[in-house]
Amino acid sequence: MSEEPSSRSDRVAGDAADDAHLVLDPSSGSIALIDAAAAALFGLRSEALDGVKAADLLPELADFTPRTFLTHRRLGEAEQELAVRLERLHSGAFAKIGAILVVVRTMRSSEERATPQDGTATDARTPIPREERLESLWTLVVRRGIAGNDQVRALLREALRGIELDSATVARVDGDELVVEFADGDGEAGARLPLAGSLAQAALERAGTFAVLDAAAEREFALAAEAGRAFLCAAFRVGDQRWAVTFASPKPRQAPFEPADWQYVEHVVEALARSIERRENDSRIERLAYSDALTALPNRVALLSRLDEALAEADRLAGHAAVVFLDIDGFKNVNDTVGHRGGDIVLAEVAQRLRGTLRRVEYIGRLGGDEFAVVMPRISGREEIEAIAQRIGATLQHPFGIDDHQFSLSASIGVAVYPDDAGSREDLLACADAAMYAAKEDGGSRVRFRDEAGGFAETASRDAEPGTLVPHAGYLLCYQPILEVASGRIIAAEALIRRIDPLHGLLAPERGWSIAHDEAGRRALDRWVLHEAAAQARAWQQAGTPLRIDVNLAAYDSREVDSLLDDEALAAGLRRLRIELSPDQFGGDEAERVTAFVSHCAEFGIGFALDGFDGGLGTLPSLAHLPIEALKLERPLVDEIGTSRTTRAVVEGTVIVARSLGWTVIAKGVETATQQEALVTLGCNAIQGFFVAHPMTAADFGTWLRERRFVETQA
Repeated sequence: MSEEPSSRSDRVAGDAADDAHLVLDPSSGSIALIDAAAAALFGLRSEALDGVKAADLLPELADFTPRTFLTHRRLGEAEQELAVRLERLHSGAFAKIGAILVVVRTMRSSEERATPQDGTATDARTPIPREERLESLWTLVVRRGIAGNDQVRALLREALRGIELDSATVARVDGDELVVEFADGDGEAGARLPLAGSLAQAALERAGTFAVLDAAAEREFALAAEAGRAFLCAAFRVGDQRWAVTFASPKPRQAPFEPADWQYVEHVVEALARSIERRENDSRIERLAYSDALTALPNRVALLSRLDEALAEADRLAGHAAVVFLDIDGFKNVNDTVGHRGGDIVLAEVAQRLRGTLRRVEYIGRLGGDEFAVVMPRISGREEIEAIAQRIGATLQHPFGIDDHQFSLSASIGVAVYPDDAGSREDLLACADAAMYAAKEDGGSRVRFRDEAGGFAETASRDAEPGTLVPHAGYLLCYQPILEVASGRIIAAEALIRRIDPLHGLLAPERGWSIAHDEAGRRALDRWVLHEAAAQARAWQQAGTPLRIDVNLAAYDSREVDSLLDDEALAAGLRRLRIELSPDQFGGDEAERVTAFVSHCAEFGIGFALDGFDGGLGTLPSLAHLPIEALKLERPLVDEIGTSRTTRAVVEGTVIVARSLGWTVIAKGVETATQQEALVTLGCNAIQGFFVAHPMTAADFGTWLRERRFVETQA
């Protein structure tokens, strides 16, 4: 659970040792710099950080959100409490978008706190207030920054604090054994233990949860006392798989568990089951999304992702990386002779041979057809690449047999080196591709480096020309849910455009990028936004989750709306959109054009929301004639709602005026329960912000809705 920096400050100050410092690269999650104190704390050497991820040290570091939190880490026999602070550094040598500084302060161990100077044993823990521990648990479940194995481990750590025991394991049942999948404490993930006589067996047989306050006093569990004296074990299912979670402590527990504790355990089990199920679903989806069905090699998407990591590593270490393109010579003859079925069999064998030629650090994938690519991070020189090419040539020399036919194949290979040949991923791929075709034009079965490939043109810059959408950069719409406070249902979502950056992931507009440079570019942007949002609205409606989608436009040109109305399917989706307008647009030179745009769209059932409202009540009556459905309070008003009487009065007056006009009032940027409570008290209808959820991709949004069943079920 995250804590405010000021909470428990007396304890932090009193227990502090020397702070440990790490600098993280947010693009890869790896450690860019570590000081001596941090190296000693985590058992690392500053010169041996290659491949070490921040989440390997603390699961909470899978999420780079600046914050302060307390966590625990077991060191030998003792458990140490750590106060951790994350803050974003300015851009510099560590990362293009600003590295993450992690400051770790080591508190006294639980054993030291358990024995005061007078020798009297005391409880080492500071209990978490019951209302906070459940909130902390579910905060971890819904956080998009922590997922998969990291989320399960974070849940275990949080549950240990809530249940007030010392170690935890989560194991799945495999026949007559338990396979430990997750461990927080002394347990070892991957260990296989006999099910017979274990605490998990008792929980599974009883199909529930039970606790042993002192195993040494219970004949049935006397043998288990060697591992711990107090236990709590719960059985649960994820699909058809049986699981068990066990919490333990080396000391007996004096106080029995109360009803509130048992209820908390039920929530823990539900949270673990959800997280494991999501992890398995994500893993299944990832295999489908990133694996080539024919060859079982990584596909183009996975290959490009690995290349991005290699380039980021080269930037960080001031080193080099290479990409090697391969086109199989003679493969057309295979298809012509034995058909595509036989060709697929040969291609699958080619893939397996190629995989066998590579070292662990090299990464091969299939681009499509008979083309493959190899990513080589941390290369030391050309001879290293030439050695790879020789191994590839050698493994393809052996004939491929299919039916009664034998085929001899070879490869045309093109190589490009980063950053010598190109400074971006797209340019590097283009260089390798051109070098490969140069090798094929020279007769095939040979290697060509970029500087040997001749006078092919350099690829275009990633910067957009006026009127274009930079298609090679990639964009998508993310969606932030809007919660109706009275019903607790999600009634709408705001579409937010994000750029897909190969190095830094999804970038919001405030990161300094721009798409549209002129009127043509703004119109093209609007056309794309309307098309994507309308298609998504229709898809959600067909799935039984009808939602309004709020969109921002750049040009407000009626022609871009008309261009989509001819498509019947998109037209249905357009009528579920609300276009956001600013009060400022109805004053000045563009007022007439925007008013005409609104009137035109309203004829086709497209709604509108007044966005960016900052408290200027005088402007509202002049907009009463417009077909506005909702008014959105800007974030500064929400931020001051709990501290400024004037702001509260403005919000209250806005709600009264908006309701008299038949408008819904939505508050943006809501981040705390206190803000929500104040807004509901003042009559606000709906909220959006991090308190509800962060912006998500359409796929994640759909999963989030299904898990919470928040969706309005009536169209």
